[in-house]
Amino acid sequence: MWQAKFSDGNVLNEFNGERGVLFGKVLERLDDLESLSIILEDRMFTVRMADGRFSSSINGNVNHFFASDIDITALTNIRPIYFVRETIKLAMHANALSSEGSPNTNFTALGFQANYNGRNVKRYLAILPDGAFVIRGE
Repeated sequence: MWQAKFSDGNVLNEFNGERGVLFGKVLERLDDLESLSIILEDRMFTVRMADGRFSSSINGNVNHFFASDIDITALTNIRPIYFVRETIKLAMHANALSSEGSPNTNFTALGFQANYNGRNVKRYLAILPDGAFVIRGE
């Protein structure tokens, strides 16, 4: 589940009761987005939009880190990265494809893209379903 925090103190969760909230609601408020988090059972991963800093929290113990080899203070136009990569098993039946079963999550990406010295850079965590993660950059 994702959770967005805004500068006015409002918090938007992916699920509001039983209803899902579209991520477009976060994108509508990019100007005042402070942080975006992915919440697993006992872990939370967060990226701050002000400086691209990441944090991970396990049972309330928070660790902050930068997942970047660039000067964070020189970033402009910081935007969130959030997507889920899934695998779906397909079967072919009489010239038609159909899915077999539910999709399996490979990883959830959480991070930022920004402009740095005239080029677009991306840094994100590829978070596996068990809470392990890999830092990726482009």
